[in-house]
Amino acid sequence: MDTSPALLLLLALGFCCPGIYGQSLEIKVGSPKDISQLQVGQRLELECRADRNSGAFWIHKDKKGTLHFIVFISSAAKTTFGNQRKATHFQASKHNTIYYLAVKSFTPQDEGNYFCVMNYNQMLYFSPGQPAFLP
Repeated sequence: MDTSPALLLLLALGFCCPGIYGQSLEIKVGSPKDISQLQVGQRLELECRADRNSGAFWIHKDKKGTLHFIVFISSAAKTTFGNQRKATHFQASKHNTIYYLAVKSFTPQDEGNYFCVMNYNQMLYFSPGQPAFLP
């Protein structure tokens, strides 16, 4: 039987601290309002619910499949937008572990899927996409 100190340390950590190995992050993206009948000019509100407070990125995947960085919201609620156009077109905030994104006036260019991405323990966690399309 191998009783090396390294093996004993790994076993001890596994028994004492079950959250250390295999940590995960649960992220859910949705809209507080029904967006099945989204219209041009309408405000689109999305929320990203997480079980940790680690900051969140909002990413838009357009109809062509191109990814666009929108904003990063820090755990202290500081926002960093990709550019000035996005800062005026989008609104972002957070409350506790819910990160909000709003498209102030929805256009056909805003159609696509919206993702919330979090960096936790040097791993990226992607939410399921929230589709937002005009009827």
